[in-house]
Amino acid sequence: MPEAKIKIGILGGDGRSAILTSLLTKDDTECAVWGFPNRKELPEDVVRCGRWECAVNGAAAVILPLPVTFDGVRLNCRAICEDGRGGDCDVRVTEIVDAADKDALILAGKIPASVSRFAAERGKRIKDYYESEEFQIKNALPTAEGAIGCAMSSLPFTLSQSRAAVAGYGRIGRTLAHRLTALGADVTCIARSKSDLSWAWVDGCRPLPLDEYRKVPRNFDVIFNTVPHTIFSPDVIAQIDPNTVFIELASQSGIDANAAKGRGIRIIRASSLPGRCSPVTAGKILYDAISAILGEEGIL
Repeated sequence: MPEAKIKIGILGGDGRSAILTSLLTKDDTECAVWGFPNRKELPEDVVRCGRWECAVNGAAAVILPLPVTFDGVRLNCRAICEDGRGGDCDVRVTEIVDAADKDALILAGKIPASVSRFAAERGKRIKDYYESEEFQIKNALPTAEGAIGCAMSSLPFTLSQSRAAVAGYGRIGRTLAHRLTALGADVTCIARSKSDLSWAWVDGCRPLPLDEYRKVPRNFDVIFNTVPHTIFSPDVIAQIDPNTVFIELASQSGIDANAAKGRGIRIIRASSLPGRCSPVTAGKILYDAISAILGEEGIL
């Protein structure tokens, strides 16, 4: 009698979730999916569930998207909401945690502290794959390329020799600055850390301390923000050229939206770029991180 396949439930997400599913299916698992309908990337033998409970019940692992939620409460399952066929797009993450089998491993990206506490109180195992340093480094690449794509489609001229600013010089900021420089842009790095500013100089960018920029804001054709708190206050925005294109990459906006609107400054909210712009690459990166965790936990 053939050995039963390991069931893995995959809920919500975007194109990278479909790629993840196709790769996990090759690992001789039974993948039950809900929340991303009509994806051509899904293999034929995947179990397509009409209700999310079908994907969760009996699963050794339940994989949730990145980010797992946009509002801190409800599951990120926009595809169901946008599908227009009446699917339930008001699922609470805590409902899924509660419904998962006692021994199941729940994996998700950017898990709110409230959800982690809820899982602990219920005695459920939950792990944030976004905390993997390797994952975040790799994920910076499709994010950076997606951000450049946003800029190219929004500016009336080429990035070559344009004035570009990158606020924050972490994984995404540095990866983005490298590629902007390669395209011929004049890149300025706005950061607080002296080490980040030093790395920006080594990488061929113009280092600009955040405090100095706030005192005397300079004009750029495009500003990419990766800092998840407001650094572009109304006082700063009042001195920015209204033709500036602002591309928001941070999970929490770094620009005062009302002040920007008053100045006519365009803000492009570029969340979840890997899943939207490079789902195949992003899906493979997600698979590498998740399969490593499933292996460490003895599930695969």
